[in-house]
Amino acid sequence: MSEPRTGGATRPRPDPGPLRIAIGFGAVAATSALVTALSSPAGGGTAAIQPGTVVTVTDPAPLVRHVVQYIQLEPGQTAPPQSVVQQAPAPKPRVVVVTTRQSGAKP
Repeated sequence: MSEPRTGGATRPRPDPGPLRIAIGFGAVAATSALVTALSSPAGGGTAAIQPGTVVTVTDPAPLVRHVVQYIQLEPGQTAPPQSVVQQAPAPKPRVVVVTTRQSGAKP
């Protein structure tokens, strides 16, 4: 039979030094982030603009201006290939009301 284990023989414990150093660095990083968040201005980390300062904002992309050119084709002409052809809108009918005064009618 095997001998029972006695309390005198213990296994060696791992070295806690590297783990303590890692936890210490994590605590320093967390404290630094907390202090930075609490001490930053209320503008979300941007510098506050004083009244009366002129701020110029440049637009990185120029505005694109699309030019649509309408051409009226003469009778017998055809549109160039790959062009968009639209029919001219029909003019709205004009309604003209003419009132006349008949002779003999009194206003």
